[in-house]
Amino acid sequence: MDSKLLEKSKIKINNKINEILDKEIEKYKDNEFIRDSLEELKRLSQGGKRVRGYLIKLGQLLFDKDDDSYVDIAAAIEIFQTSILIHDDIIDEADKRRGMETITAKYSGHIGVSKAICIGDLGFFVSYRIINNSNLSKELKDEIIKIYSKTLHNTVNGEIVDVELPLKSIDYHLNMNEKIIYDIYINKTAWYTIIGPVLIGAASAGASSYDMNKLIEMGTNLGIAFQIKDDLLGLYSNSNKIGKTLNDIKEGKQTIIYKYAIDHANEEELEVIKKYYGNLNITNEGNELITDLFEKIGAKGYAERLVEDYTNKGINIINSMNVKNKDLFIEFANYLLKREN
Repeated sequence: MDSKLLEKSKIKINNKINEILDKEIEKYKDNEFIRDSLEELKRLSQGGKRVRGYLIKLGQLLFDKDDDSYVDIAAAIEIFQTSILIHDDIIDEADKRRGMETITAKYSGHIGVSKAICIGDLGFFVSYRIINNSNLSKELKDEIIKIYSKTLHNTVNGEIVDVELPLKSIDYHLNMNEKIIYDIYINKTAWYTIIGPVLIGAASAGASSYDMNKLIEMGTNLGIAFQIKDDLLGLYSNSNKIGKTLNDIKEGKQTIIYKYAIDHANEEELEVIKKYYGNLNITNEGNELITDLFEKIGAKGYAERLVEDYTNKGINIINSMNVKNKDLFIEFANYLLKREN
């Protein structure tokens, strides 16, 4: 990935986020409740990688548009990213996010959950207002809001399944089609992380409907690769703290790695998975049993091959398109394949 271009984009987006939220904070300086909530939103908006905002820039560059008109929309998308992570922290009962204390941890109890819901919602509406207030034509705003709304809708659909599927029994998981896991990957990850941002950038550069559909196909493949890679890192990254690994296994996270493992396990191995996967009281020893077992069964290797296959599919689609700056996108795709965090 072009680290210089990413860094320049990141600085511009960070500055715009701070500028927007500082104005909001100043506007409510006499209302301590709203002001404090906006300050929390700003605090948790710091430190992001800004990959989604960068993808808006890449979407423009594919169609030979190179200016800073993307920055406002990128800031809106990144504030939305923070907001949905705040809600995710409630679901995951997380104490840390981007190295900072989450709202639920900072305030604890019912008030922490209530504040997190409200602040997450506030960020959603701020992001919409940024788009509406941007210096874009009405036609382009309408198109961006259409893409943005579809992205949000798909993301929540994926989250609903992701939250509820682990509650089902292992017998249910054994009999279900793996398509339901791919539905999570496409809705929650591909649209949210790649498709939505790229389409917004492409739309702002005047991409045709044909090219937009090709970008959806490309983003679907790269999004699946991104999520499977994330699942692998959650279990096997050397740099990963044991807490996240334990959390993935403790929650019974539904991944293609888990599905492959239970589908290919013998009776004895399946009993071990039943005992530890989704066990709220799992220990470090139980975690190691699961990760070692998944590797022995071949689930890890299978997932690694899928990451490479889906990444290559995405790259092949980009290569087949009559667009500019393909190298930047291919670098990004390879970053997804090789990243370590």
